[in-house]
Amino acid sequence: MSMLRTVLVAAAGALALAGCVPQGGPQQPAQPAGNGEAGPGYSRDMSAADRTACEGSGGSVQRRGRLGMEQCVHAFADAGKQCTDSSQCQGKCIGSAGAASADASASGTCQADDRLFGCHAEIKGGKAVNAICID
Repeated sequence: MSMLRTVLVAAAGALALAGCVPQGGPQQPAQPAGNGEAGPGYSRDMSAADRTACEGSGGSVQRRGRLGMEQCVHAFADAGKQCTDSSQCQGKCIGSAGAASADASASGTCQADDRLFGCHAEIKGGKAVNAICID
């Protein structure tokens, strides 16, 4: 057995003992029921009832994320407003993910809607914190 294979097998065994990988190796993640359009068990389309409920609550159905699944999206009235703290926005005050620094002051803009994707940092107290990428 090659050295690399030995290391990989040992690492997989350690993870299994730690409860990180089910015995017998990694398994496919649980998938929601659906019509399979985006892969086994996934539905990219919202049900008619969910679509009606979304539109009834003032939302719009849009495809978001890497899978392009339909989601209910509610726009914020203060979208794009300059801010230095999330308390100034209906959603979060967001800035560049690269701006996250404990020492630097930062400002951002209020997020456009309640389905935030991409890379950003939340602005709190004039500082960029909690940088994250959501796909």
